[in-house]
Amino acid sequence: MESDACEALTGLIRWESSLDGLIDAANRCDLREGPCVRLNRDAVRDVLQRCISGELDVLELPRWAGAVHMLDRVEIDEADVEMLSQFLFEASSPELFEPINVDLCKRWISRMGNA
Repeated sequence: MESDACEALTGLIRWESSLDGLIDAANRCDLREGPCVRLNRDAVRDVLQRCISGELDVLELPRWAGAVHMLDRVEIDEADVEMLSQFLFEASSPELFEPINVDLCKRWISRMGNA
């Protein structure tokens, strides 16, 4: 059962399929006790690259970022916590920051590579 929880959380972090199913499964798992999963720059860069390539819908990025940001059982590597928390907050709130588009994804990939 615990591996299912980790798989649901990891599946969302990696954005492995339709967001609706991933978010529902991750939210159910987040309510139960169990191990946390880690979010790191590589996972975020992969999602951003897939948004740039068109494999993922860049306009869904705010939903993904908001869902990941709200999960209690997702931890961010200490070295990356400030940058990735800022990314998740800004990406999930485009009405407060910048519109979500391919150029924004490219800028965040660049920022993550330089920090």
